[in-house]
Amino acid sequence: MASVDAVELSKYGKRVYINISRRGWAIVIMPDEIRIDNYHKEPHIHFKLKGIHIPIKYKDLEDVALVVELHLDRNRGIDKKTLVEELL
Repeated sequence: MASVDAVELSKYGKRVYINISRRGWAIVIMPDEIRIDNYHKEPHIHFKLKGIHIPIKYKDLEDVALVVELHLDRNRGIDKKTLVEELL
């Protein structure tokens, strides 16, 4: 299925991809292989492509993107444990 909208940005050595499609939305943080999406179910985060889905409290792409951006700025990168705590 073709992407409807996609954005890529780079910050503190991390590449953040934001994709909106007919199926839903996703934020992917590389090279950490963190994926936050709402494909197949409520919004969730998982590590690695087929990782365990951990439900998050935010439902909208804009809210999740803001949390991720503020996290990157505060930590000058990604702290996986803190990011999960911020999203839960």
